[in-house]
Amino acid sequence: MGVKIVDTALRDGSQSLIATRLTTDEILQVAPILDKAGFYALEVWGGATFDSCLRFLDEDPWERLRLIRKACPNTKLQMLFRGQNILGYHHYPDDIVEKFVEKSLENGIDIIRVFDALNDVRNLRSAVDACNKFKSRFPNAQCQIALSYTTSPVHTVDYYVSLAKEVEKMGADSLCIKDMAGVLLPKDAYELVSRLKKETKLPIELHSHCTGGICQMTYLKAIEAGVDIIDTALSPLSGGTSQPCTESFNYALKDTEYDPH
Repeated sequence: MGVKIVDTALRDGSQSLIATRLTTDEILQVAPILDKAGFYALEVWGGATFDSCLRFLDEDPWERLRLIRKACPNTKLQMLFRGQNILGYHHYPDDIVEKFVEKSLENGIDIIRVFDALNDVRNLRSAVDACNKFKSRFPNAQCQIALSYTTSPVHTVDYYVSLAKEVEKMGADSLCIKDMAGVLLPKDAYELVSRLKKETKLPIELHSHCTGGICQMTYLKAIEAGVDIIDTALSPLSGGTSQPCTESFNYALKDTEYDPH
């Protein structure tokens, strides 16, 4: 089976390169085309999109989500969720986290990617529990836990495998290796993905940035190790501090066992 692709241009691509200044009107011009491309999912919401709409674009972020959902009936929509911080910059009570998860699903999100910068499991649990609670109402709902990747004497492969097992028991639907600084090396990606595939049953997604200049090599080694999904961005919003180019990976993997079609 080929590797699946999540395109991030409408969220992380634009956040990384143009400070999340894509307007809803601009997004809606391309959303129906992306919907027909065959992506596993489109990352379109969360992260800084919520406050950028309010602070800089004079837009309603909830209306944006509803309009994208209407424009993309065939493709899963994904968001980034800052754990107990939701989409803000301080901790919110559990009941607020639960209500925000409910409203995100109600307005069109399918996959909620939850992370905590310090991998504090307590800050992840409320969102996972909420997502699982509402699956009876929203059968397409998925909660993905992102393991925030860095390098240090503490942050070993064993550390991340142990964390992944804990997340799996918590009830997550999938795992993401979230390499936000672009420091994951190819050989380390191969080892980490191989171990995660061996020691957990969850689908594995890799998210990195081109900041360090090694991201494409890292992705290829992760693919060879069996990663299920990669995050890429359409060419105008790829590279630099964003994700690798979607079209380039589509061509690079064409006619191989990893062909994303």
